[in-house]
Amino acid sequence: MAWLRRYLSSRQLLPLLVCLFYATILLLPAAFHVFGGLLIAGCLAAMFLFRPVRFYRSDAVLACLLFAYPVLMLPSAFVKGANFSFFDYPARALLFVPVVLGLRARTDPFMISRVFFLGASAGGLGAAFFSFYSLWLFPGSRVGFPITNPIPFAQIATLLALISFASIFSFSRQREKLFSVFGFFGATFAVYAAGSYGPLLGFGFGLIVLFVFMLRKLPSRFAYLGVFLVFAGALLICAPLLLVKFVQITSDLQEFATGSGMDTSSGQRLILWSISIRELAHSPFFGIGPGHFKSVLSSYCALNRCIGNFPSYNQVHSQYFDSALNAGLIGLAGLLVTIFSPAFLFYRRLSAASQVVQNASATGLAVVVAASISMISQSLFAHNISVISYFLTISICWYLANTPALEV
Repeated sequence: MAWLRRYLSSRQLLPLLVCLFYATILLLPAAFHVFGGLLIAGCLAAMFLFRPVRFYRSDAVLACLLFAYPVLMLPSAFVKGANFSFFDYPARALLFVPVVLGLRARTDPFMISRVFFLGASAGGLGAAFFSFYSLWLFPGSRVGFPITNPIPFAQIATLLALISFASIFSFSRQREKLFSVFGFFGATFAVYAAGSYGPLLGFGFGLIVLFVFMLRKLPSRFAYLGVFLVFAGALLICAPLLLVKFVQITSDLQEFATGSGMDTSSGQRLILWSISIRELAHSPFFGIGPGHFKSVLSSYCALNRCIGNFPSYNQVHSQYFDSALNAGLIGLAGLLVTIFSPAFLFYRRLSAASQVVQNASATGLAVVVAASISMISQSLFAHNISVISYFLTISICWYLANTPALEV
């Protein structure tokens, strides 16, 4: 243990892992597993090796709220039975505790703020490089593999883009601001290349949150112009995807109206959501029981002509409908608490005097808003890389937003 204590005592290991996690997550296959696992392990080690443990009342409140979703699925599990592997991803909200405690034990918050924003900007450039390379190898294909499925790829690219946009206003040096601008455009291009409209909509709403917050703080008309140009650049990058998706959704809805929408993306979602609503009507409070969707889908396909990849779905392509289906209105209430309570707590921190606290709070709020919008048509708790990235980001933002040393 002495060697581990020696490395952690340098106060540089955890910041390095934070930077590497965000910088490589959409650039190198398995980077998420390597650096994410090392970061969590390092935080756990720091939490146990160094004292005192500083976990404030507000930390405990947020930890409980983040864990509301898996807790409020338990009534359904006891009444309806459950496949408890369904709890695997939601329960990872508990990572909030070791990450916050570990960072407080052996890191400098100013250094974490710096590497967090720089790492995300580097990650945006890495995501752009991977996207260009993928499109060069497979023109016309949605970007994602072999890093991950295109949907979580877009979710994480959205996260990187929002952090990069916030980092433009977190640095005083012009070269760092410029690096953040390039990182933001790189991550935005990755969102476009992944071709998923759920994360795209989330990105738009999250960007508006940051845009409104930052406009209040800009010192000059020149700064206003710069922000508008960056915002317009993002819109220009995403405009082709917005147009394509609008045409696709319109066409899909027309096919669905004629009763032949099972082979379209939007049609499949609408059918899956209708299954969710029908099952919820039978058991509104408890749903079907966590993890029983495959049997419900099999029963549906036994009575209907399911074609294409429809029978292979293991979730209903909406986190809200999926939670309601599996755990009823009680489980859905837990999801809403887990998702929206951090937004409220981050919003309350926006008025802090510290620039670092304000930027971290605005970033956390934008990430939560983006995720909540994306989850209308996509599931957050369907891919390990999405879940870990989301909760790690919330944890780091909260660590920066709720550290008293930053407000002195």
